[in-house]
Amino acid sequence: MYQVNNRIEITSPEHLIILKGMFSNAPESMKQVPGFVSFRLLEAEDGSHMIVESIFETKDHFLQWTESEHFRQAHGGDSGKERRVNITGYHVVIK
Repeated sequence: MYQVNNRIEITSPEHLIILKGMFSNAPESMKQVPGFVSFRLLEAEDGSHMIVESIFETKDHFLQWTESEHFRQAHGGDSGKERRVNITGYHVVIK
């Protein structure tokens, strides 16, 4: 399995509300993505950032998703490559 964590800095209380709304449908929406396993949205205790945690069967499944129409729609119609992101990928060793 392959896990991707995307750290998003929270810039204001309003930003936090917007992000929670944006991701509210993600667990259900991602079920149609080939190789998708699970999704979680984590909020730091101090409210400074959130972690978007996505797990796929393989890294290739994740990469294919990043090139898909589903990804573009989920990211406001673009590929996300123009935005500054803080993404880390992990190969799951022990489950």
